[in-house]
Amino acid sequence: MTKKCENRTMFLNTPSRTRRKIARRALALSAGALILMGCESKNIRDARPDDYRLRHPITLEQSAATIDIPVGVHSEQLTPSSRSAIRSYARDFHLDRAAVIQVMVPSGSGNESSAGYMAKQVRTELMRSGVKSSQIDMITYPATGGKDAPIRLAYPKMEAKVPECGTWPDDFGQISSNRSYFNFGCATQKNLAASVANPQDLIQPRGWDPRDSGRRSQQMEDYRKGSPTWSEDLGNNIGSSSEVSK
Repeated sequence: MTKKCENRTMFLNTPSRTRRKIARRALALSAGALILMGCESKNIRDARPDDYRLRHPITLEQSAATIDIPVGVHSEQLTPSSRSAIRSYARDFHLDRAAVIQVMVPSGSGNESSAGYMAKQVRTELMRSGVKSSQIDMITYPATGGKDAPIRLAYPKMEAKVPECGTWPDDFGQISSNRSYFNFGCATQKNLAASVANPQDLIQPRGWDPRDSGRRSQQMEDYRKGSPTWSEDLGNNIGSSSEVSK
């Protein structure tokens, strides 16, 4: 406290001209600091990518697609709704091009016996829906104390994710540069990630399907005979070049 008072006394005892110089120097230093802070803030804004696909990237994350099949203590057969749910689940499995479905059967629960019996029916229903036997993995999970523990089906799948939208790091009214604001394009990216059928298509395209050898042989045979080689529906819709010339 004494030192602060001494400094103040020395400043007051300094000639007025010198005091004005000190004040101007302090003001100049303060202004310079404000300018540097403004430049730093501007550099941070300029460092952000102007491409919304880089500000809000779509990333692929692995998750689990699951479904529970209810099993009662005295259940013996799958219900029609359960069979329909399993068939729909198998279709999603094929569309997602997953490798293995895990059929998790409860162990230690009150319905353990019924669940083990119905798990075989679940396996049969999956195979009827086109899932190969080698793609079905039968395992158990602890359900001690449970009475009606379900049979759970799960397979890994890829999901497209985008960080949450609504981020506004800058005051939109104070931006004078002709650049897109930070939240621009986030909703578009989020909608694209939610609507894409196979998220892996965002990484690389799918391979070609194998050629139809039967169709190719038929076309070659028609070509040798001098017959039209286009499909019947296409020929009826657009006509052949000879029909156009007539």
